[in-house]
Amino acid sequence: MPEMFGLLDDAQLMTASEALELTPESMASLDGMSRVELPAQYSADPRQWVGVNGNGFDTIDVMWGAVTRGKQVIANGGTVDVALHVIELGFEARMRTCLADTQRSAAIVAGHARNPYVGYVRGLTPPSCGRCVVLAGRPCGSEPFERHPRCDCIAVPTAKKPSTAVTSANDYLDGLDDRQLVKVLGSRANARAWKDGADLNQLVNAYRRKGSVSTAQVYDRRIKYTVEGTTKHGFASGRMISAGYAKEFVKNGGRSTKVDRPRLMPETIYQICEKTGKDPRRMLYDYGWIL
Repeated sequence: MPEMFGLLDDAQLMTASEALELTPESMASLDGMSRVELPAQYSADPRQWVGVNGNGFDTIDVMWGAVTRGKQVIANGGTVDVALHVIELGFEARMRTCLADTQRSAAIVAGHARNPYVGYVRGLTPPSCGRCVVLAGRPCGSEPFERHPRCDCIAVPTAKKPSTAVTSANDYLDGLDDRQLVKVLGSRANARAWKDGADLNQLVNAYRRKGSVSTAQVYDRRIKYTVEGTTKHGFASGRMISAGYAKEFVKNGGRSTKVDRPRLMPETIYQICEKTGKDPRRMLYDYGWIL
């Protein structure tokens, strides 16, 4: 255990040092000026971030929570192997979050040292999930963006609101192999659809809410569909009605109004096209996947 905490301290020191050093360079690049034009009003000691988690607690106390979870597994009748696996996963998750918080906090200090009115844009730390990829390079105002669990994206300070992304989502996806692309987009069919011209935001937002993507048995076919984009103001609903795949809007509980037919996911669209000979790109367009 002491060796592990020593390694975590070293990693925090290195992470904070790199953030303090590299933040001025990234700001200069985004703001269109040289680094010497961004003098620091004060300096920070990277050692201040060592041993402290992002919420202000001692890192030892935070890491020990993983051991407590493991003990609970034993108390509930679990095996030692399962408990050790839970502890391992807990350590990994806590360390990743701790280092991400260290980088973010040090970058914020370095940014404010050069401009007290900085804003932030999202930068990816590959590998990244689909939700983070679609937000890559987006300005998020004067407060860094909120992160989902295990997210290690960085908040890059900038004095301006850049019109171009720090990380281009399409450039990032172009650099992935097929296996990585499937992991980011959720399925082989989604990856194929993206290569066929489907909009990244449409594909990722289909999973935005829990339960948005479901399966159902319709006559003799099992389909996969989503409810995203099917309201009166949704992008896909107009396309589906124009193409004849939906007829009208119906009440869907409370004040919600959706089209009367499901919005088929790319997986089902490709299956239908293979059996009927239809053009999958045409169906992807009609269901709002291709803009």
